[in-house]
Amino acid sequence: MADPEYAAAAVAIRPFEGLARLVIAYRIENDLTQEQLAELMETSAPAISRLESGQHQPNLETLRKFAEVSRRRLLVGFEDEVGNRELVGV
Repeated sequence: MADPEYAAAAVAIRPFEGLARLVIAYRIENDLTQEQLAELMETSAPAISRLESGQHQPNLETLRKFAEVSRRRLLVGFEDEVGNRELVGV
């Protein structure tokens, strides 16, 4: 992390790593393969693999499909510099 470019890249992908862990956990808890989850989400297994890599920035439609399949509500929000948050369900 001494390299500023590496540190910046690590910070940039951190949210995607969290999402990857969530998707992987969902698959494991529901005994699904990447192929099965892809079918449920009407996408491809390579797309699920990229999502689970934690280094891919998914689009809103992919997140919406995962929320639907996992029976969750997708929230999108903004946070200002002092921590005030505004969220909206998508």
